[in-house]
Amino acid sequence: MERETRTGWGLVEEWLTSMKLGLVLLGIIAITAGLGTFIPQFDQSPQEALKVAQLWQTLGFTQIYSTFWFRFLLGLLCLNLVACSLRRFHGIYGRVFRPRPPGTAGELPAKIRTEIRGDYHVLQDSVQRTLAHKGFRLTEQETETGWSFLGLRRRWGYWGSFVTHMAFVILVLGAFMSSLLGAKGYFMVGAGSTLSLQSIMTEGRVGQNFNVRVNSAEKKYLPNGQLDNWYTNLSLISLGGRVLVRKTISVNHPLTYKGITFYQSDYTSGVRLTADVRGSKQEVLLSEQSDYYNVPGTELYFMVAQIAGSEQKPQMLYGVYNNNGQTVQQGTLSKGQTASIQGKYKMTLDGYAPFTGIQVKKDPGVGVVWLGSALLLVGLFLSFYWRPSRVAGVLSRVEETEEGILALGMTAGKDTESFLSKMRKSSGDV
Repeated sequence: MERETRTGWGLVEEWLTSMKLGLVLLGIIAITAGLGTFIPQFDQSPQEALKVAQLWQTLGFTQIYSTFWFRFLLGLLCLNLVACSLRRFHGIYGRVFRPRPPGTAGELPAKIRTEIRGDYHVLQDSVQRTLAHKGFRLTEQETETGWSFLGLRRRWGYWGSFVTHMAFVILVLGAFMSSLLGAKGYFMVGAGSTLSLQSIMTEGRVGQNFNVRVNSAEKKYLPNGQLDNWYTNLSLISLGGRVLVRKTISVNHPLTYKGITFYQSDYTSGVRLTADVRGSKQEVLLSEQSDYYNVPGTELYFMVAQIAGSEQKPQMLYGVYNNNGQTVQQGTLSKGQTASIQGKYKMTLDGYAPFTGIQVKKDPGVGVVWLGSALLLVGLFLSFYWRPSRVAGVLSRVEETEEGILALGMTAGKDTESFLSKMRKSSGDV
């Protein structure tokens, strides 16, 4: 009848705290995230994502994790978890901090139940000593018919599911903070290049602005010939020319400055050239198979097709293309050699130039995510490795005798089984 008379906020509360809603949302999110694994995403493989059918692109399946509807589902799941957890909070709090012994035998835990007969005072003393020896926290009370008790061990385990649910909510909040307030960018440049921070960032906004200079880039090898790591020496320079910080970064060893982190992401080979356009010379850095050089006013695109030789004596295969992508000139250059490009300008190979790829991120939610991860570990530990043991009993006097009947109820576990065995032994001795 109560369900039928609920209206307004009561129905909303019942819907939000429904376990069925949580399971349905979890299933939809899991399926959607699975689709995001198989369907190329723009932020990971933009070229592959463009090949996906237009309908799926319109629905947002090529950028699932940043769509409104996916965030809405996550937010609704968080509300469901918070509502369910708050509904259970008072019960858990009462179990841990305000344990109440049973008033009657009907209130005993139902998993393991038994009755033991014996001397009233001996049974009471045996319960108290055995529970204390086993590390149970005992709560007692006198009743009209005798005495009752509740013993708890590892009571903090009751918080396991609550902490786990809250950890998930905190993780999602951290992800939201990173998505809504964060920013990211990427650059691949040769050693000696300088870029402004604002020109690097492609998603989100950052309030700071300074220049990023790549002082040097190199890859090092182990004595056995295997690649050790990529190393890039970076300088962050104020707009006034002052060096704010300088550091050599490598994979798993980033540079963080005022909430902005620079990660070593990639490395490739490149060359340093001099372009001579009608007597005006300009230094040009080009990476292998990705960059091009174009002289304004011409339709000629100079690209490095392949780099060979050593870093000290590099050689390169180049190609020149027009607007239609057709090859109009090909050739090779060794260090110090010059080639005339269709009579428009000249290119001279000066030497090898390493190119480094750096990811730049502002992630205000990373601290929140770490907090959520730590709480998740705590919650899982409490749930699976710190399970509480609960023993409750009602000891009733048999009228006009010194005998007592001890009704016991327990949750399953080694501690409770051991307690039951010891109590039966005490009863036998009596």
